[in-house]
Amino acid sequence: MEENKKDIVGRLSILMKATRAGYDMDKLVLSEDSGEVIVRYVSGYEKRVNVECDSGAALILDVVNAMI
Repeated sequence: MEENKKDIVGRLSILMKATRAGYDMDKLVLSEDSGEVIVRYVSGYEKRVNVECDSGAALILDVVNAMI
């Protein structure tokens, strides 16, 4: 099965906004090369998470761990 990182990031963005860890998050964005997820906060701050060689599940774990 081919995993779609863009789809995973879009769904994770919705889920994280529903949590305390994501209450001030604006959105999650997958970089053009799919190597990073950019966590954008309402304040304008950005955090970059390396997801280059990640499976879908590993991407989720890496992003969640970076946010908590």
